[in-house]
Amino acid sequence: MKKIVKAVEKRKQEFGGLGGVVGYGVPARGGQTDLEINRVSLQEDVLRKNKVLFGDQMESATMAYNMLRTQVYKKMTSNGWTSLAVTSANKGEGKSLTALNLALSLSRSVQQTVVLVDLDLRRPSIQKKLNVSPTYGMSDYFRGDAPPSSVMFKPEQSNLVVLPGRESLDNASELLASPRTAQLFSELKKYFPSRIVVLDLPPILLVDDVMVIADYVDCSLLVVSEGNSKKEELHQASELLEGTNVLGTVLNNSRSSVSGGSYDYYYGSDY
Repeated sequence: MKKIVKAVEKRKQEFGGLGGVVGYGVPARGGQTDLEINRVSLQEDVLRKNKVLFGDQMESATMAYNMLRTQVYKKMTSNGWTSLAVTSANKGEGKSLTALNLALSLSRSVQQTVVLVDLDLRRPSIQKKLNVSPTYGMSDYFRGDAPPSSVMFKPEQSNLVVLPGRESLDNASELLASPRTAQLFSELKKYFPSRIVVLDLPPILLVDDVMVIADYVDCSLLVVSEGNSKKEELHQASELLEGTNVLGTVLNNSRSSVSGGSYDYYYGSDY
């Protein structure tokens, strides 16, 4: 449990507009031929403002995510894992942006479909970071108003499939504990037999959503923000994650990094 805090401290010591929906569908990569997913065009200036790494923008940040991607993918494939949860101890630590950029980085390199699902049902933000206003979101799916295929879209020039949020749901943990969650993972497996699913989940100390969905998740990453994360919170988060397959921690916003940017990440494995 103490290794998260040690990893952060070691790092410090060592380095002192709305996207337009294109009106056509595309076959799902590695899935059923009759599944069509809408393509969405994204505005690069908006992505840059929101710190979303699309293509070769912001080279140092892209390289950092690529390093994280390689380590995560290697560990997942060696264990036969296909689903990854991204969480943090508390809010404001960058877990949603980490989930989004990691999923984008994976989609540019692996020969599998990469699916990003916004399961932070109380505070969905993936659609905001991509500047997209979806017709349907995960709130509609969990209320029974839309199937998963209606929620999906693909950003242009990527192999990523996104299931965004839309509206905030107060009864998120009850919905995640319902049969709709099992149905969701079953549908994703059917649509994409060869897949990596990245899940953006709420902070683990604020709500019980991460624990509710734990049985459906193969492994997880814990995002830590320098200057925001507190030692006692990291201890509590590590205790809650004990017994699960935690790949490691991601140190976000390191002021003491060698590159000096706000996109610097440290991946500390196997605490």
